[in-house]
Amino acid sequence: MARESVEQNIALLDKLIASDDVEHIEKLKMLKCWNQPAETEAEILLARDKAQEALNSIPTTASVHFATDLTLCHSWFLQLSGDINGAMEGYSRSIKTAYEHEDIKLIADARSLRGALYSYIGDFSAALDDLVTAQGLYESLNLTGWANINLTDIATSFRRYGDPESAIKYYNKLKELYLKKGNEEQVANVTSDIGIALDEMGEHEQAIENFRFSYQYFKKHRLNNAAAVNATNIAYSLIQLNRLDEAEKYLKEAELEITANEPAAYSFMKLFMGKIRYQQGRYQEALSELADAENAFRAMQNDRGLVQLLQLKSEIYAAMNDLPSAYQTLQQFVALTRKVEDNSFAHQTTELKVKFDTSWIESENKRLLDNQKLKEQELALLEKNKSLQLIILLLTGCILAIVSLFAYKQVHRNRHLQTIALTDYLTQLPNRRHIYAKAEQYFQQALKLQTPFSVIIFDADHFKKINDNFGHEIGDQALLTIAQASQALTADRNLIGRIGGEEFLILLPNTNAERVWELAHELQTLITRYGAINLPVELKLTVSAGVATLKPESKPQDESFARLLKRADNALYDAKNAGRNCVKAAKAAS
Repeated sequence: MARESVEQNIALLDKLIASDDVEHIEKLKMLKCWNQPAETEAEILLARDKAQEALNSIPTTASVHFATDLTLCHSWFLQLSGDINGAMEGYSRSIKTAYEHEDIKLIADARSLRGALYSYIGDFSAALDDLVTAQGLYESLNLTGWANINLTDIATSFRRYGDPESAIKYYNKLKELYLKKGNEEQVANVTSDIGIALDEMGEHEQAIENFRFSYQYFKKHRLNNAAAVNATNIAYSLIQLNRLDEAEKYLKEAELEITANEPAAYSFMKLFMGKIRYQQGRYQEALSELADAENAFRAMQNDRGLVQLLQLKSEIYAAMNDLPSAYQTLQQFVALTRKVEDNSFAHQTTELKVKFDTSWIESENKRLLDNQKLKEQELALLEKNKSLQLIILLLTGCILAIVSLFAYKQVHRNRHLQTIALTDYLTQLPNRRHIYAKAEQYFQQALKLQTPFSVIIFDADHFKKINDNFGHEIGDQALLTIAQASQALTADRNLIGRIGGEEFLILLPNTNAERVWELAHELQTLITRYGAINLPVELKLTVSAGVATLKPESKPQDESFARLLKRADNALYDAKNAGRNCVKAAKAAS
């Protein structure tokens, strides 16, 4: 519905609702809060201030639902204005109140909003926890529109989590729904989301086609801010294709609309301009652009974007021969990367498993829905006599049977989500978090039983050249070949994990230093053999490897798996420096 039509309807309701009709006055105030214009920086700040005024003027006799919904509305405009901490605090407070009063719709709304924010700042475990819970509640309440919006955030979380292919499947389903309903604006939004996922898969030309479709729609309908965001997305794809002049043209157009008071879009716009300036050799200008981007990323607490920025910044300093600054920035990059990707990886993986078992989510949602239905039944019982008790018992049995069937289907669906969350989408091996959790278990077991535990960390040599010379499809085939050879070595895929782009980790319980040295060389032989079968003749696939062993009986020893992994990683670094295509053993623990 057009904004003008919404505003006209709200004005009409304002005239029709009686001054003593408290219930409908509260609903009208909620509508007014959520339907404020928020296209420009000035409109967002004004909406935030009006929401704050509405909160401050809530009478003591107001309903809890009204107060909680206004808190959510205010938190939403805080998020749009860049106050992430304030928004997160408001969402969490609203969730607590909604649960206390078993307000199912508000629980779903608050957890959907908080989940989307968690996803943006990179906490995917918490994001999927909130979003999956909200999805179940929306579907149970038959709120299809809200369920579709929430499903978009789930798809986006999978994309950010590193599974763009699954994300595209969700986006395409949503796009079909919106096309059938004739909702052109939502089609444009989802098409833009598909473009981002395609970019992450390296399909930049297809991504540009999607972004331009959305860009042209928003330009045509004078949705200038959304058009500017899509112009920024187009620029990123063009940069990846080294079409810098075209990319700069789109970014300059976006700069006319996006300001520093819109940090979510501004941060990436400035980051991409910094990339262009770097590739043009204009290093000081690049650093200036990145300084603006860094302020915006930090304001939004967007560690994912900040990681990209720090890596680029380090490369710029290196190109300027400012090695101290390059090294310092690289240290910040490494520390932040560990925070984003390895933050208590064993705990986080265990937590993710527990959350995506989702039996507790299903149980809690079922309890809320059952309580709501029971309350409705109690109200009906007050108006009926005792002769209806038998019928009510029969109906309750039917309801329990339906809920049980629903729970069964939900468990199967969420088990699939768990598998996706713990598996690398290309090789189908355990991903970084999964293999690290396994490693922590074997490490603790080795300490307890006083048995050796070894690891091999390795990656493909000159992988960027493989992609550049043979294409990404052959690059993917090379990674699949490495995975196939690794499984032939261990006969257990759960002992192998893909922990980076072309980097893999093999866990070897009850394996001493001499044996792991032999296995690492066998691995190199297998990879070369499989590569000769699966890859072009002119491509010689080799790997460099580092090995390390925990020896519980020797002193000193590794105090944690992270230290053991660090020694193996240093050995891999030594193998790279030694000319690649070799194996190096880690130095003794210190």
